Amino acid sequence: MGTPLASHPFQFKFAADLRRPRGRPQRAYEIAPATDEDRTIRTEKLLKAGIWLATAPLPKSTRKRLRLKGRSGIELARCRRADAVILSRAKSGRTWLRAMISACYHERYGLPENLLLEFDNLHRLDRRVPKISFAHGHALTTALEAPGHELWQSDKPLVFLARNPCDVAVSEYFQSTRRASAYKREMWGVDEATTMFDFVMGGPAGLPVIVDYMNIVAKRVEQMPAAITVRYEDMLAEPERELARVVAHIDSAFDPDQIRRAVEQCRFDAMKQREKDNFYHNSRLAARDPDDPDSYKVRRAKVGGYRDYFDDAQVQGMERYMTDNLDSRLGYSVGSD
Repeated sequence: MGTPLASHPFQFKFAADLRRPRGRPQRAYEIAPATDEDRTIRTEKLLKAGIWLATAPLPKSTRKRLRLKGRSGIELARCRRADAVILSRAKSGRTWLRAMISACYHERYGLPENLLLEFDNLHRLDRRVPKISFAHGHALTTALEAPGHELWQSDKPLVFLARNPCDVAVSEYFQSTRRASAYKREMWGVDEATTMFDFVMGGPAGLPVIVDYMNIVAKRVEQMPAAITVRYEDMLAEPERELARVVAHIDSAFDPDQIRRAVEQCRFDAMKQREKDNFYHNSRLAARDPDDPDSYKVRRAKVGGYRDYFDDAQVQGMERYMTDNLDSRLGYSVGSD
């Protein structure tokens, strides 16, 4: 098990309350001195806030374009600094994989178990942990459009996390309408009034966009010497096998018992409860409305769950589009789940 956050010597040094001079304000903890890497996430947040403020007075189309360009630059800069990259569309199981990888390092190096891996935060506590960039990918428009881009020429380990695009599109709908801020909805061009089926078949994060993205990335990673593809559905079916495969690729092999315990700690019910309890103290992983199951980051973890939301004709239309347009090498077809 990892060390509780409050007692970890590298992250915090507690004030000696018993020796605190009378009248001095009590402080629960003091943050240890920042390293260069410690500034990365804070710098990104400041840059994003600066982009938002600087573009706010501009016409809508202009500010959307500049905000997307700015976020793409930030994401690419993080990928450059990383020791390994995990690339996926949003809603492809990235949070679950991130939690399992985090749990592996919590146990191996005795790190705080409620610290979710965020690029270099675990690396700051123990330099043996690699800096891992979890990239959404859909912000990397420049890289996706250029086969010769540096991202695809790199020899650093890269994992492409894929998921059935029909399931991704439905999850994107709930993310966009139940969780996303007005700022992000505008940036991605989300119309809150659209129906779920219209969103899936033609929205800014619908099937056509997702399928195009998956096809491009699948083609790029096939030509990279240090890239592998991992499917969400395979992680659900064989989580220990797939987690072991990922961590061995981005770092080194872990003991099978460590892998098993990491998987057990991050089962669906456990992740759901951690989100309710704000276990990771991360606003991005908190439910927007505790009474609305579809507002949770960890929502259903179900393969083929998209079929629960549509009639037979709509399902057939979605599956036909996927079968006709998605690269068959990814292994998704009607009935593949």
